Amino acid sequence: MNLQHSSPLIPPVHPDVQMKPLPFYDVLDVLIKPSSLGTSTAQRYHQEKYFIFALTPQQVREVCISRDFLPGGRRDYMVQIQLRFCLAETSCLQDDHFPNSLCIKVNGKLFPLPGFAPPPKNGVEQKRTGRPLNITSLVRLSSAVPNQISVTWAPEIGKTYSLSVYLVRQLTSPLLLQRLRMKGIRSPDHSRALSVTLLRHT
Repeated sequence: MNLQHSSPLIPPVHPDVQMKPLPFYDVLDVLIKPSSLGTSTAQRYHQEKYFIFALTPQQVREVCISRDFLPGGRRDYMVQIQLRFCLAETSCLQDDHFPNSLCIKVNGKLFPLPGFAPPPKNGVEQKRTGRPLNITSLVRLSSAVPNQISVTWAPEIGKTYSLSVYLVRQLTSPLLLQRLRMKGIRSPDHSRALSVTLLRHT
């Protein structure tokens, strides 16, 4: 039988994408491994895709015991559920990168995205600064009920994006400094850059 391969290439469901490690977090578990958002075959402006993940009792416990209460009754967690986007490129480690017109809902609730970066020049479309998203506040901290992430975005010609979700532990400044000392002395420029970054995260 003569098969005709006229249909467009379908990206793999789980592309072999590797994201750049984050210096301020240790990855404890992968909750959703890098998953392709896919490409549009129809000429639709927006696409939507759903992802499901569940936490184990141990993961729920790790998040809950890391809870810290902040002024004003707010809660923060040292162990977090972190959502990351990047281009579905497998040639090198990938930076965080958001698709166009991105909208995220976690368990039906809208997740606020970071603001737009200043445009480089007039007439250029503004882009959101890519970064990991801490969605812990909207996650059901229960091993009995799964969590759903809904993603809506505008497809771009020639670009495919990937989504992944991780359980991470945010590192404290003393631990980061300890690791820096264990790695040995670096150049003054490197030390200055790290010091500035540490101050921003404390």
